[in-house]
Amino acid sequence: MKFSVGDPVYIKSNQEEGVILEIVDKNTAKVKSGKAIYHVFFEDLDHPYLNWFLNQNKLKKQSNLYIDNIQSEKKTNRQSVLPFGVYMVFFPQYKIDEFDEVIDRVKIYFYNETPKDFTFCYSAKNKNETFFEIENQLLPNSEFYIHDIAFENIANSPIFQYKFFETKQPALETESFITLKPKKLYDYIDKIKYDNHAFFSICLFDEIKPKPIETIIHDDINLKKISNKQDSHFNFSHILNKSKYEIDLHIEKLVKNAHKLGPSEKMSIQLKEFESALELASVTHQRSIVFIHGVGKGTLKEAIHKILSIKKQTKSIKTYVNNYDTRYGYGATEVFF
Repeated sequence: MKFSVGDPVYIKSNQEEGVILEIVDKNTAKVKSGKAIYHVFFEDLDHPYLNWFLNQNKLKKQSNLYIDNIQSEKKTNRQSVLPFGVYMVFFPQYKIDEFDEVIDRVKIYFYNETPKDFTFCYSAKNKNETFFEIENQLLPNSEFYIHDIAFENIANSPIFQYKFFETKQPALETESFITLKPKKLYDYIDKIKYDNHAFFSICLFDEIKPKPIETIIHDDINLKKISNKQDSHFNFSHILNKSKYEIDLHIEKLVKNAHKLGPSEKMSIQLKEFESALELASVTHQRSIVFIHGVGKGTLKEAIHKILSIKKQTKSIKTYVNNYDTRYGYGATEVFF
């Protein structure tokens, strides 16, 4: 179905009428509906004349309409717009500010470009305050509208946390989080403006791989670790000796020639050491562990606290504190299990 600038249109997804302001590309158009201006896929548009005619007939026949007469909506195959995988998709919505077009809000969706059915938990936070959360189902080859977020909020480094598992195989699950830093956000916006696209997307995963099953058996005769690998043995006493109650994450304590590494390489090594020590402390049933991260710019501490915040929700840890200590000042975080 062909459309031109100035055509009246009916938007099927939100059942609103509008006018086409601009043809963005072969797949999308900029539409004005009331005071809102946003981008819409052509497949979501229709000419309004049929809808007007049907609404008139509905008004005429409304008194004779029974539940048995209502026909179920026919399902149509949705055409994929992104490569294989599950994505978080951001649609900026624009408004006219005097003579300039500025972003007012951002619509957020989940896109499932796979034939699998997922159940998900999602929450959005600003600092320590959760301002939106939802649990629902993401059907195969479909999109799911999550919520709108004001542009000043999305430019304030919110944390988007998510957990997905396959509906038919709940054991297959994955969870993580996304933080949109202002620089990264503006890079995405500049790119879609340059490419003349309606949205930008972040791939969450392409498939969920099963986690290896591991169990520690403790009895008076021996200690073994049973896993999906054959003939594997677990030396529990060695692991106990290896575990520590205090971990110094300063990069010079972890690697030699640290000055040759870039900031991202240093951060990767520090976070890997942190997660390894955290998991080891949990497995060996420690009451607590202290991570010395220093004060500095607070980048390492912020990354550590984000990981701990997620693990606290899954109840793998009890709590964590960053109080003043005579030994470390404010440069250490203690985790309690």
